[in-house]
Amino acid sequence: MHTSGLLGRPLSELRIVKGRLMISQEEFLRFVKDYNEDYMLLLTRASRRHYNCLITSFMVLKDFYNMIQVLFDSGHYVYQTLPYPFSFRADKVLVRQLGFDDEAVENIFGFLAFVKETQGMEFEECLEAGTSIMCARVT
Repeated sequence: MHTSGLLGRPLSELRIVKGRLMISQEEFLRFVKDYNEDYMLLLTRASRRHYNCLITSFMVLKDFYNMIQVLFDSGHYVYQTLPYPFSFRADKVLVRQLGFDDEAVENIFGFLAFVKETQGMEFEECLEAGTSIMCARVT
């Protein structure tokens, strides 16, 4: 099966109209659902202190989030469910509402300190730096 390179979707699922990539409303909704599931997965990994390669995973998720936002901003798609906000730094309330207990919340925010310690920069700076940041190993 040939894939498009865009999230590994089969070429048969993508349509090109006048040089622009177009997806159906259903595919857009699936992207939002997939994003929210992946967001929860990454927060769950952080909540369990599974920090290895988590920066890289968040980079990919950030690109996915940005793609969803660009598609929505085109005016051709509507949300049935909003994507979770990408940034979680200042939002302990959201993290708790997503079902994480106090220890898990502490570990999620501990990931931010881990990034600062291992990468020498803040989490958001690592995301902006992009591919130059590689998986950090827990020592």
